[in-house]
Amino acid sequence: MKNIIFVFLIAAFMAGCAGKSTATDNAAQATTTAVANKTVTLAIEGMTCTGCENTISEAVGKIAGVATIQASHLDSTAVVSYDSTLTNVSAIGAAITDAGYDFKGEKSLSKSVENK
Repeated sequence: MKNIIFVFLIAAFMAGCAGKSTATDNAAQATTTAVANKTVTLAIEGMTCTGCENTISEAVGKIAGVATIQASHLDSTAVVSYDSTLTNVSAIGAAITDAGYDFKGEKSLSKSVENK
């Protein structure tokens, strides 16, 4: 009887340890995934209407790794979220250029402050 209880306790302990390892592995994978996802604001010249926005969205949306894109002809920008392990800003810029627009690069989000 003692042997059965001992075996049961060992099995329960091992099952508990296996579950913790999987949870830790899942947390590490989520952290890696979060690091790989990037969002950038890109400067684009030549957009004049919502049709232009749609053309850029369609071209960039075809790139493997692009999660979302929101182009704006009013701001001359596109906000792109992508997996940096699958694509990069250069590939996104090439798609924009191939679609017939002038890709100017990443738009700086910092604003200069005047010293008085």
